[in-house]
Amino acid sequence: MGKIIFWLVVFFVVLLMLRLVNVASSRSRSRSTGKRKTVEAAMTRCVDCGIYLPSADATTSARGPLCGDPQCVARRSDT
Repeated sequence: MGKIIFWLVVFFVVLLMLRLVNVASSRSRSRSTGKRKTVEAAMTRCVDCGIYLPSADATTSARGPLCGDPQCVARRSDT
């Protein structure tokens, strides 16, 4: 019975060591790639078709932000 407990303890210690090595290597990989935190662009909604697009891609009009979708442009000229 003592041998079984000994081997169980050894097994779990090895698992713990592998986990610690894996976490350490993961942290070093994330540090070596740099701090690439993505800054999400502000989103806006087209007043005609209702889709969301980045504010930088939207064109402004008197009514509000508009997208550049050809179908949306055609719908604007029809009304």
